Amino acid sequence: MPAGTLTRGHDLNLILTLKELWRRRVLVAVSLVAAAAISLLAIYQVTLFPPSISQRLHVNGRGSIEILVDSARSPIANARRDISGLTARAGVFARYIAGGNVVSQIAKANSISPRQIDVAGPQPLPGEAPGASGEALEIHPYGITITQSGELPILAVATRAPTVEEARGLAAAAPAAISRVVKSIQRQQRTPLSQRVEFRVLGPAKAAPVDAALGKKVALLLFVVLLALCITAILAVPRLVSAWHAAEPEAAGES
Repeated sequence: MPAGTLTRGHDLNLILTLKELWRRRVLVAVSLVAAAAISLLAIYQVTLFPPSISQRLHVNGRGSIEILVDSARSPIANARRDISGLTARAGVFARYIAGGNVVSQIAKANSISPRQIDVAGPQPLPGEAPGASGEALEIHPYGITITQSGELPILAVATRAPTVEEARGLAAAAPAAISRVVKSIQRQQRTPLSQRVEFRVLGPAKAAPVDAALGKKVALLLFVVLLALCITAILAVPRLVSAWHAAEPEAAGES
């Protein structure tokens, strides 16, 4: 079949579809209003008594803090000293913290249950047992992600919580929790003081409200999906009913 014939056929189908939607423009208008209302309710909370509207924010706090992995005889200030050993240790600690009991210490310091926290860390090394890795799934109200900052001996701790203060509290509790757990291991292994790892906080914990742009994107996507479903139903249901009625006489004639 020539390409021009196919193009004309598609144009004709589009015109017929638009005419059919115009004949049912009341239903299309109702669908637009319903899809918009449902999408708005997904990100806004509406109350009638008293009349008010407020934005829904399930998670509205993100916190962060950076921790330098150092040693008693710090090579950081000496340009000639190699820091690759500390960098390697930082990677190990990032994996250990994400799967160890440091999170329990952080949770205890903030009076919440560890079961309420989603935990994620660096991707496991080849041959390493998979654990909490990658991006933290936002299943629970709180989240902690521990990663290594590039090729530096720095641990980056990112937190998520229902409020800004709780997110800051989770981040602020991380250095002390990490230090306590690692010191306990070093004492048990009787690591010489000169070889022990130390943790230095690079500035106070920071926290800020979550950008609401994500909620608006979700609402827009929901609006498009709902409107598409409504338009499909407006076009398909009458055709299905017509096909059903057309099939009844044939079925009666065969019987």
